[in-house]
Amino acid sequence: MSPPRALPLQVPAIVVGTTAYRDADTIVRLLTPDHGRVSALARNARRSLRRFGGALDIGNKIQATMRPSQRGMWGLDGADLTDGRLHIRSELGRLGLLAYACEITGRLAREEHEEPKLFGLLDMVCTLLDAATHTPATGFRMGLEAKALTFAGIAPVLDRCSACGHAPEEPMVINPQLGGVQHADCATTRGVAVSIAWMQAVEQLRRQPLRDNLDTHPPAGPAWALAEAIEAHLGTALKSRRVLSSLLTDEPPR
Repeated sequence: MSPPRALPLQVPAIVVGTTAYRDADTIVRLLTPDHGRVSALARNARRSLRRFGGALDIGNKIQATMRPSQRGMWGLDGADLTDGRLHIRSELGRLGLLAYACEITGRLAREEHEEPKLFGLLDMVCTLLDAATHTPATGFRMGLEAKALTFAGIAPVLDRCSACGHAPEEPMVINPQLGGVQHADCATTRGVAVSIAWMQAVEQLRRQPLRDNLDTHPPAGPAWALAEAIEAHLGTALKSRRVLSSLLTDEPPR
């Protein structure tokens, strides 16, 4: 006798990625507040426009109807669009930031664990990007990275030496493997020089609301240091990073 079919759940979610599967199916990667990162199989999603329509576009906020699966993948029975983030898609810079935010939060989120902070961060990023009239400045992206690291429990130490714990005193360096900044004399691996002004600015970006960072340009320093910290934690490169760096004209290329 086959086991009873699991009852469907109504789950708020944000689409963080999709992958074509077989002839007409789609594997949808979702970020949810109560279940963290979820991979769900949407059968015939590429064949039946009536069933899903455009609800499964990246960055969309949906109310997902899902069933837990005994084989490790959820089943996605339906998706009601809550917010399509339509204005973001009119500008490549904001669209690149959307994809980047989805990849960062989706990759850092754990499977089958509550992740309300990462979900809330991504939802806020999408809301701000949709309301913006221009591509946000560098401080917005770095604030996103810093907050994502914090909510994932791996916040970099920026207000003191992560090796000795003493107050910062230049020269200071940062390296993705260090867990934060260190005195140059304390560092056991080679790092990139950073100023105390840069450290203080990034720490402020981490703590203050993202909406306050839309037009913030941090002091000169390693523009992608926090992205490299995320990549070091994940053990792989962020695919959207290269595309994003080519779209943001106020930032150096990767």
